[in-house]
Amino acid sequence: VLILVSVNCSTSCCMQCRKECSDKHGFSVARPMWSESDSMSRYAVTTVESTTWNQLHITKEAAFEVDLSSSAFISNFTMGWIWKRTVVKSKERSGQMNSRLCQENSEKKFRVAVNLPPGTRVSFTLTYEELLSRRLGRYELSLGLRPGQPVQNISLDVSISERTGISYIRALPLRTNRLLTNKVQGTLKEPLLSYPPPSTKVEQNPYCAHVRYTPSIQQQKNISPRGLNADFVIQYDVELKDPMGDIQVDDGYFVHYFAPRGLPVVPKDVIFAIDISGSMTGTKIKQTKAAMTTILSDLREGDYFNLITFSDKVYTWKKGRTVFSFARNTVINYFFPLLKPGTNINAALLSAAQLLNPSSHSSSSSGHAPSSHRVPMIIFLTDGEATIGETEPDVILRNAQNALGLASLFGLAFGDDADFPMLRRLALENRGVARMVYEDDDAAVQLKGFYDEVASPLLSDIQLSYLDDQVYDITRSLFPNYFQGSELVVTGRLKPGVQDLKVMLTANDSKQKVKVENELPLAKAVINGTEPSLGCAQALDGIPSFVHRLWAYFTIKELLLAKINTSDVFIQRLLVDKATNLSLKYNFVTPVTSLVVIKPDIDEPEPTISSSVLATTSKTATECNGCFCVLSFPFFSIHQMCPRPSRFRGKVIQSILFSFYFFGLDTVCVH
Repeated sequence: VLILVSVNCSTSCCMQCRKECSDKHGFSVARPMWSESDSMSRYAVTTVESTTWNQLHITKEAAFEVDLSSSAFISNFTMGWIWKRTVVKSKERSGQMNSRLCQENSEKKFRVAVNLPPGTRVSFTLTYEELLSRRLGRYELSLGLRPGQPVQNISLDVSISERTGISYIRALPLRTNRLLTNKVQGTLKEPLLSYPPPSTKVEQNPYCAHVRYTPSIQQQKNISPRGLNADFVIQYDVELKDPMGDIQVDDGYFVHYFAPRGLPVVPKDVIFAIDISGSMTGTKIKQTKAAMTTILSDLREGDYFNLITFSDKVYTWKKGRTVFSFARNTVINYFFPLLKPGTNINAALLSAAQLLNPSSHSSSSSGHAPSSHRVPMIIFLTDGEATIGETEPDVILRNAQNALGLASLFGLAFGDDADFPMLRRLALENRGVARMVYEDDDAAVQLKGFYDEVASPLLSDIQLSYLDDQVYDITRSLFPNYFQGSELVVTGRLKPGVQDLKVMLTANDSKQKVKVENELPLAKAVINGTEPSLGCAQALDGIPSFVHRLWAYFTIKELLLAKINTSDVFIQRLLVDKATNLSLKYNFVTPVTSLVVIKPDIDEPEPTISSSVLATTSKTATECNGCFCVLSFPFFSIHQMCPRPSRFRGKVIQSILFSFYFFGLDTVCVH
């Protein structure tokens, strides 16, 4: 799914004072806002454009702000007026080096602001790329629409193309709260009780879909007097009939999408470990209890569970694991002792591991014996960091890894005070994933939504092998679990002359160990059967190989995760070097590279709007010493007034206030 999204908007004042300016000075904005998205095989390339025209007689701030998902990499930024192009540099060469990877939450924020003189215009263009993940049987594309005021001629166009076919697509109501999950009533086979916003048109053929959104000024005002401030959300799924998946190739690179359907669910042994320390008091504990009530009601026949709560001590509901039908309401209503100070994470992990340990003499009160055809897992929720007992993260990590064995640990960090970096390492080292849960009205829905993603394991210990030495430089091909509604993705490089790829699958299902070999034809990454009337075929013209970039995207992600997962300094350095080289080659802004905005070499007598292309550079650190340079971390920003006048490469630069906000992102340097 190559998604090329362009969002054009025009505003004339800063976001904070835009309404005040409009009321007091009566400025008008005539520029359109439009969004265009082309998607091919789940890979998304999004371009957000904004044009601001200051029609006042005083200097005003022009701000450009974009929310990105945590999985996205920025690949281009252009500001048309004074600076014309951007380059990606390693952090060492840009004069700054971040000593740690930035925290990955569900959202990252990019913001840039300039002081705009009277009568001038400035344009911003930001491009970022990501692979859409399949969760709960669907892919989701979320596009932010936040011009800050009602704007004429707003349009959003999304084209989605899938080689194997699109099974369904729907546009959801506008998501006005960025944390809300837009839980849609009904099922895929039943009518939905929610509808897209007015002025939304959805067209679909077997291989292509087109979504268009064109709200009028009045429709924008009906949402809010200040206009749109929401996400336009599209959900869809694809046809995938071959149980071995779909392989697409281009220019010597391949991507393998593996998402078999219709498999029986594997029973699970699940331990819920819930933090009940003093910081969980009030809304947090109420939301957790509400989520647990629903979660325990959804356990399947054949599932076994237990519940641990912890603060300064650990409390276990039952000995061993208990059949799913035991009094669930009793668990929720009575097994949450009074909240106490202190958080003993180490003791809670070891207690949970002991309940899952097959050698335990009390593995189950019902005589249930662990089996290789069951999936053991721990869902671990905390809102803080270790304060009681063992508090050293490396020791806790080592103890957990030794105790958990083949169990999968899923970490939930509830709120901003939770030690998410440690939970992420715990999950990475123990066959699981970690997720942030944000303090909001829908926190219980967030908790339940995460559980739903891992509630139905279909396969465990999945190995995808490519035989006869046909491939190299492949990404991860061994996965601990495959859950219903998800997708496993492997990318790599093909040796010359390969026509069909021999793939072997080994895994455990609900009854036995599975071994399947198949020879999959290699399909070139183009769309077959699309209709020009929907605009998909034309939109794909000129798009570079997404398979090539997807391989780089995945490889960088895995190198950065491997860096987190090792304490060896030498290995960390090697991983960072490899990730840096790939990031520079493909112009990705990652935790090991920086985005540098520079002024062009040509003279510009008048401010103009211009466009440019991102280019890689290897300039030295001394060149990052112009008007402004900032290293930013999550929720941290710097701005600085340039001297008047400033000179760069012999040219006078007008004094402006220029600020970047990278929440969860990386270094920005401005010359």
